Amino acid sequence: MPATSGPAATPAVAPWLLTTYRVFAYVTGVLLLVNTVFLLVFLGTEPPVWYALSWTLHGWGYMFYVATGFGIAFTMRWGIIRTILVLLAGTIPGMSFVAERWVVHHVVVADQPTRSSS
Repeated sequence: MPATSGPAATPAVAPWLLTTYRVFAYVTGVLLLVNTVFLLVFLGTEPPVWYALSWTLHGWGYMFYVATGFGIAFTMRWGIIRTILVLLAGTIPGMSFVAERWVVHHVVVADQPTRSSS
């Protein structure tokens, strides 16, 4: 059986998917870092209302992070271990930034269609 070569052999991610993943990786990472710092600040006291809301925002951002991360992993045909590690990076303060850089480095982005000027 001949080896497949050319553009069909390498899966490519749509640019909008990678951009969406990057945005939610940063949103999730920033909210998690801020919430963790304020967790220590408010330790033993009653936290303000905005603190609970910020955890809710982090949760929603993480769900979008997981959805876009899974979309990238599925498109790139990554194994289950690599996929789980990338998805769990949004639960460890600071790791979503590391995972985002790793994903951007290892993902192939599909070419944008060009418009012909006629």
